[in-house]
Amino acid sequence: MIERRVRSDGRPVYGRAQALGSRPSRRGQTHPRLSPLQGRLLLALGVLAVAGWGVGQLFALRTIRVEAPARQAAITTEVRTLTSASVWQGNLLTLNAQALGSKLQQADPSLRSVSIQRHWLHAITVTVTLKQPSLQWSTGNQIYVLDRDGTVIGQPAGTAAGLPLVYDGSNLPVQIGQQAVSSHFIEFVEQLVPGLAADGVTVTRLDIKDTTLDLSAQTNKGYRLLFDTSRGADDEIADLKAVQRLLAAQKKTPADYIDLRVAGKAYYK
Repeated sequence: MIERRVRSDGRPVYGRAQALGSRPSRRGQTHPRLSPLQGRLLLALGVLAVAGWGVGQLFALRTIRVEAPARQAAITTEVRTLTSASVWQGNLLTLNAQALGSKLQQADPSLRSVSIQRHWLHAITVTVTLKQPSLQWSTGNQIYVLDRDGTVIGQPAGTAAGLPLVYDGSNLPVQIGQQAVSSHFIEFVEQLVPGLAADGVTVTRLDIKDTTLDLSAQTNKGYRLLFDTSRGADDEIADLKAVQRLLAAQKKTPADYIDLRVAGKAYYK
C-alpha cells in the first residue's frame, strides 16, 4: 500500500485582526473648524499686517541729504547706519529726530549741532555745524585736538596744522567726546600765542604740570614765561612788556624764566 502525503499550504483564518503595517482606516476622522469669530479675527490680522507693510513702504526713509561745511560723505554714512539699525528710525512716520540727532553727536564728537527736517514721503535733510579745532593736547604719548569749549574731538588731521600744542606733564588720560580743559584755558592760549608773536616773542613749546592754571611757555629768547591762566592774557602780556623795558634799560637778559603770575609784578631769573 502506497502512503500518500499531501502538503498543506494552510487554510486562511477568518475574523482575525488586520496584519501589522497596514494603514488604519480614516473613516470617521474630523478636522477642527474655526468659528466665524476666529475667522474674522484672522482675516483682520492679515489685513493689518498687509496694511502695516504697505504704510512702512510708503513712508520708508530712502534719501538722506547732509548739509555740512565738510565731511558730508562720512556724516551721511553715520546717519544711514543709525537709521538702518532701527525699524522706527527708518520710517518718516515714526522717526524721532531729536533722538537721532543725539545719537549722531555721540557717534561723531566733531559735530557741534544737528537739526533734522523731514521731506515727505521718503527723505530727510540733516544740517550740522562742526566744532572748531582750537588747540592740540599731548598726553600719554598721544596728541588730541580740542574744540573751543575744551572738548576732545579727535586725533590731529590736516585742520590741526598750525594749532598751538600744549604738553600735559601729568599725562592724565582723556577721551574723545569729553572735556579736557576749560573754555577759558582755550581762550587764554588763543590770545597768548599771537599776542606774544606781535611783540616779537615766538612760543616754541607750551607745558602744564599739575594744573592748567599754571602755563609755561618756552620762547625763542632762550627763557621761559610763566603765566597764570586765570588772569587775562592781555594783562600778562602788558606786564611782560613792562619787564622787557626794564631789562633793556638795565641791559639784562633772564637766564631761565620771567614769572608773570602775580598781577602788576614780575620776577625773573
